[in-house]
Amino acid sequence: MRTSLFVLSFLLLSFSPTLAQDLQLFESFTNNAVLQRNVDHPVWGWTKPGRTVKVLFGEQKLSVKADNQGRWRVSLPPMGAGGPHRLSVLSGRESILLTDIYFGDVYLLSGQSNMEWKLTQSDPDGSRAKAIADPMIRELKVKRTYDSTPRQHLDVNGGWITGNAEGISQFSGVGSYFAHYVRKEVDVPIGLLHSSWGGSRIEPWMSPEALGMDANAALAKNKEMVKEAGLPARKRFAVDFPGRDIPTSDDGEDSGWLTPGYNDNGWPTREMPGHWEGKGYRNVDGVFYFRKKFTLTAAQAAGKATLHLGPIDDGDWTHVNGKFVGSNPSAYSKDRVYEVEPGVLKAGENLLAVRVVDTGGEGGFTGPADKMKLVTAGGTVALDGDYKFNIGKFTVAAGSYNQVPVVLYNAMIAPLEGYPLTGVLWYQGESNAGEGDAEKYANLMRGLVNQWRGFFKNAKLPFYWVQLANFREAVSSADEPGWAVLRQSQTAATDLPMTGQAIITDIGEADDIHPKNKWEVGRRLSLHALKDIYGKKVVADSPSLKKVHKIEGMTVLEFENIGGGLMTKSKDRYGYAKGFTVKDKAGKWHFAQALLDPADNMVAIVNPAGTGITMVRYNWANNPDGNLFSKEGLPVDGFEASVE
Repeated sequence: MRTSLFVLSFLLLSFSPTLAQDLQLFESFTNNAVLQRNVDHPVWGWTKPGRTVKVLFGEQKLSVKADNQGRWRVSLPPMGAGGPHRLSVLSGRESILLTDIYFGDVYLLSGQSNMEWKLTQSDPDGSRAKAIADPMIRELKVKRTYDSTPRQHLDVNGGWITGNAEGISQFSGVGSYFAHYVRKEVDVPIGLLHSSWGGSRIEPWMSPEALGMDANAALAKNKEMVKEAGLPARKRFAVDFPGRDIPTSDDGEDSGWLTPGYNDNGWPTREMPGHWEGKGYRNVDGVFYFRKKFTLTAAQAAGKATLHLGPIDDGDWTHVNGKFVGSNPSAYSKDRVYEVEPGVLKAGENLLAVRVVDTGGEGGFTGPADKMKLVTAGGTVALDGDYKFNIGKFTVAAGSYNQVPVVLYNAMIAPLEGYPLTGVLWYQGESNAGEGDAEKYANLMRGLVNQWRGFFKNAKLPFYWVQLANFREAVSSADEPGWAVLRQSQTAATDLPMTGQAIITDIGEADDIHPKNKWEVGRRLSLHALKDIYGKKVVADSPSLKKVHKIEGMTVLEFENIGGGLMTKSKDRYGYAKGFTVKDKAGKWHFAQALLDPADNMVAIVNPAGTGITMVRYNWANNPDGNLFSKEGLPVDGFEASVE
């Protein structure tokens, strides 16, 4: 009987009409899915109201009738890790068959661009993707979208992708490395349910209740914020393009804007590189066209050349003298390097024309000026400077919605209500790190964790996040808090149970808000999961300040979570503990010398002021230079503390 039912499901699938089906599954239920092991796992979808739906899963035969909105739901029995499994859904003459289903541990990934950052963006030659390729690591990517009210459907990029070398290269870098390091210790499939948006603040990921807002009031406020977000750019557009209506659909290419013969004399000019948000078009997404004329000698025009434009946010379609030379439709951090074949260039005037599409956040040419150039056998020609530009499509930026409270939650989280998870990985904070914002972040983070735990019906849902990396110019003043305040807020929120953070103030990059070393970020996050969820005996927490002592007139710092003990990573012969500053009784901050006593793992501060120490800080800067670590290689958490 079981065999005949299974054959029936195949026949129904094979002979279903090609017309749109009434029968639907929730968007996370696709081929190759990883479902949470060891729980009653819900499966749901939609069909015609009142219609009976049958779900066949192994020996299980489940039946349910759709409600008067057409929604139906069943629960699969708890399953141990493994697979592959098949799942058939039948309703009337319609059917859906899912294959290659595995049960394992599912993690929700969320935050902003450092979570969104693909593995390939830190792996240009593909070697890392090949090294950690694993078909038991799978990712489902939620599209960037927003809504004023909670959705039932989830907008996803196709379905679950398996982690072969090609697939995993497109996964979240942090998520893929996290899964890799977990799987090195635990033989269980890992599903990464990835819902993040570059540049987003924390408030868009929170419900009105978590923010202490009435839902209707939040909706009204959001509409007003969106309206106001577009006003400056609309005024700028009216100045640059007088008498023209805001374009809502792009016909620039059809109008010849990429061709040499087009007359662009009436176009305004902007200096490039640079985001157009900083050049009058704040909070604008859409399609922009850029044109630049440049002159070549006969020697420069002869033969093959290489065009360099640096990174373009988000996508580009690039032409030289009307000839298409290359495109990266969605790769906001990737350097554009295109070969220009012989015969395309000419002695005298040439035209570079680029169509740029931005779907969220900032848009335009985003690298340094020296990356914009044409390299020829006859010499290099700089291509930074003035560009003519026009706008093919102007929308109040979807990117501005990633600043608006609640709207990302409504579209990218709310459809997942009650979805079984093993844990949440969060990498966000850069967009909340400004003065006045950073101090509020701890309570916002607590609110998000508590609300999501209730929403996912798991009061102990593990929640791990990444503390902000070191960034910007090296520390030069003894009093420059910057991102240290946000980091302190992130640490404060770890007072919630089953939380932890990966501290990465040693692996950031001064000139890049997207540090490339995502493998170590993933590894440090995995330590928390291995310890809390899988019961492994690993050191997961970074050392942190326990107490400040006054001993015989000296300021001595005691630490906790020290693992095998503290050490300094230092290149100088004296082994000083770096990164400490102190405030004297007159209120002035000073750099301070500090010595680690490895026998008792305490740090003694030398008073450089001579007037007494009232406060001490460690790694209290945007880009600190502290060198104090546990012997397991985890950096000591930055802090600010009073000295009594």
